[in-house]
Amino acid sequence: MKFIPLYSILLFSTHLFAQFAIVADKEGCVNIKNKAQQNDNDISDQLDNGFIVYGFKPENDWVRIHYTKNNIDLQGYATKGGIKYLSEFVKIPLINEPSTKALFLKDSLKVYFENKKFNPRTSKITYSKADPSKIEKINGKKYWGTDGSMPRLTYLSIRIFKGNKYIELPKNAFDDLFEPNFPYVQIYYDPKTDILYIASSNSHATTSYEVLWIIEKGKYKERKIVDGF
Repeated sequence: MKFIPLYSILLFSTHLFAQFAIVADKEGCVNIKNKAQQNDNDISDQLDNGFIVYGFKPENDWVRIHYTKNNIDLQGYATKGGIKYLSEFVKIPLINEPSTKALFLKDSLKVYFENKKFNPRTSKITYSKADPSKIEKINGKKYWGTDGSMPRLTYLSIRIFKGNKYIELPKNAFDDLFEPNFPYVQIYYDPKTDILYIASSNSHATTSYEVLWIIEKGKYKERKIVDGF
């Protein structure tokens, strides 16, 4: 998935509230406006229920959102009633003191994370031509987690047990993501749609990003990445 850029146009207190959300309007879709106002001539887009967005702190009856559609990064305003934050779903809590491993558990649903030290000797490192001291790609991919310095940590595995079902996220769901922060993982489950949302805020020094993995009806569907706080 493409990333959704976060522009430096909002206050730090608003950033603290920002989180992933879904469109969940009683009409089945929500109109996106350029400004936080009721104006039928100001509709810039329409998003169907279930569409993933990144929502900031509500401003009266409006929520500023960022999202990716047709590989284009967009932003606008949606009515507060048309957006449901993932934190409104059932939370799956962390139950251990995370270090290299983390376990999230509620009833028969378990999510295991495991990380490891990044080994540059087993990876292909591509440095920037403009600045040879900065890493541009790792294993041929743009990567997330540092500002061009060598990563310290990487994901080893993400595994999910739901009753008698077992799901392991494919390597390409996280092999370009570095500096995982297990204490900042938030996991939510929507029992009505059987969708598991796994979000993590990862960072190193001044570089940060947020990732959301979506597991629908027992199968890994996609991920979303929000870049930069």
